[in-house]
Amino acid sequence: MKRVYVVLLCLLFTGFCACGPVSTEKMAKRDPYARVIKTHQRHGYGYYYYALYDIDGNGTEELLLGTHAWQDLIGFHVVYSIQNGKAVQEEPFGLWHWDHGFPPLLLKNGVIRSDITLPADLRYFYYRFENGKLTFQKGLLEDTHEYFRIDPDDEERIPITKEEYDRLQKEYEGDGETVELDWKPLAEYGR
Repeated sequence: MKRVYVVLLCLLFTGFCACGPVSTEKMAKRDPYARVIKTHQRHGYGYYYYALYDIDGNGTEELLLGTHAWQDLIGFHVVYSIQNGKAVQEEPFGLWHWDHGFPPLLLKNGVIRSDITLPADLRYFYYRFENGKLTFQKGLLEDTHEYFRIDPDDEERIPITKEEYDRLQKEYEGDGETVELDWKPLAEYGR
């Protein structure tokens, strides 16, 4: 009977030893975002926070990277998604800068709204996932009580009525509910 216990203890000990630390390479295979986070930490790209959220509702969380905007507000600039098992940076959205508007908003309907506020006008740019890629949908511009839409094809200002402006804004923003992202420091990723 003692031999059985000794054998079991040896097997148990061997099992514990085999469960040592996970290498970064193994972690990256299981978590494609691990390599992205490590690269941003190593090169200090200026993104100090991350949040994970399933923007498009496909069951896989996207990775958002952000920095402090003002006070306690964190604005995200970069979105990564998983495509064919790899982390892929989505195309940049908007030209947000804290001097010219609020940080982008992630709405509960899966739309990202990027704002630019200039002295004479207010611009909203709307993005959403289509076929697995974050794409520019439409822009709305209010310029001294004149209203315009900006289409992704030509990016020209197309005059519209206030009613059309309001309708398009409602179409993209829905009820306007925003997602409260759970921002964490990059250094805490994987903990």
